[in-house]
Amino acid sequence: MTMMQPEKFLRTMRKTPVILAAVLRGVTQDQALAATDGPDGWSVVEIMCHLRDYEELFFRRARMILESDNPKLPGYDQAELARERDYAHQDLVSAFQEYVDTRQQYLNLLVGLDETQWARTGIHPETGDINMLELAMNVGLHDVNHIEQIARTLGLAQTLVN
Repeated sequence: MTMMQPEKFLRTMRKTPVILAAVLRGVTQDQALAATDGPDGWSVVEIMCHLRDYEELFFRRARMILESDNPKLPGYDQAELARERDYAHQDLVSAFQEYVDTRQQYLNLLVGLDETQWARTGIHPETGDINMLELAMNVGLHDVNHIEQIARTLGLAQTLVN
């Protein structure tokens, strides 16, 4: 038996929005705009917009893998998307809710997949072949990375190891 089990990644995907909601609890729009990840870093609002847009991308990729045989998955330029969608002037609460809504749709898609469906693959634009299980794992890791970034940016946590 492998440690790479779908239920582990589904559990993570269910939990990370809950953790993110706790980190953001009580954070105002002004605080979320003012708190940045360094002098040239993103604000909490911009990070949340990135999470929302990345969730949409992950969900789109998952649907493509399930609907087509070994599709070439779309990439995107995150800096260009941030400019295009004007992350700096978005609403924190709206971005968070859109992220949660897309996550729920994504989970609804994944729950009940069989072993064959979890093994379906697509071609990631940067890393090559990726299967549904690896995609779900990547979602959880991406979430954790940015939840830590938000917590650190808000002064709620410090990095333990650089």
